[in-house]
Amino acid sequence: MADEKEREWYSNKDLYEMMVDLSKGLEATNAELAKTQVMIKEYNGLRARIDQCEQRYAEVLGQRAGSKDMWGYIIGGIGLLLAMVSYVAR
Repeated sequence: MADEKEREWYSNKDLYEMMVDLSKGLEATNAELAKTQVMIKEYNGLRARIDQCEQRYAEVLGQRAGSKDMWGYIIGGIGLLLAMVSYVAR
């Protein structure tokens, strides 16, 4: 039996302390993981809002470009109409 005690690497007390330390480490890791999950959820929500804002911004830019094109067509149409009237008046 003396050989068995000499061959034991750790005593029961040492093993218990190691288990307690490991448990504390796991608790800390779980707490950090929970914080990370909350941050990821917040990021995903923020990302969705940014996507919506970018979509609205693109729509506004498209409306402005369409409005400018429309006025160009109107002015061109007026010019064409005046050209036809002046041609007919001759």
